[in-house]
Amino acid sequence: MRGRTVQFGLLTAVAILLAAAACVPRTPGVPDPPAIQPPLADTSWVLEQYGEPENLSPVLPNTELTVSFDGATEVTGLAGCNSYGGTYTSAVDGTLEFGMLHQTEMYCELPGVMEQEQAFMGALHLADRYQYVDGYLHISGGGKLLVFSRS
Repeated sequence: MRGRTVQFGLLTAVAILLAAAACVPRTPGVPDPPAIQPPLADTSWVLEQYGEPENLSPVLPNTELTVSFDGATEVTGLAGCNSYGGTYTSAVDGTLEFGMLHQTEMYCELPGVMEQEQAFMGALHLADRYQYVDGYLHISGGGKLLVFSRS
């Protein structure tokens, strides 16, 4: 019986210590550690929405905007009318940067397609973060947000 009492007492003490540790307040002025993000390498995505985070626009019908992270440094995709490619760097803390992106220079006559493409490419150039949210890839920076689903 004494063994069970000691065992119960130890378990109770451990539970109290764990509960107390969870109640320790955040230290003011010290940022929370960054969330670990899965790597982007060898993934492909299709744009669903874009724009300012509080005012996202859906992608125009019959257009496809994509991003493919080919290996650890190459990126390719479709911008709605033109294709593009270039380089990127990312880290598991969610930082992201696109290097020089080149794209073809075709003109599409469908209404709004060229404006959508310019907004998309502009947002890629401003990008500085990525985050996985409920199975979607969010790329953000410069007050713009791109929301992608897996392709």
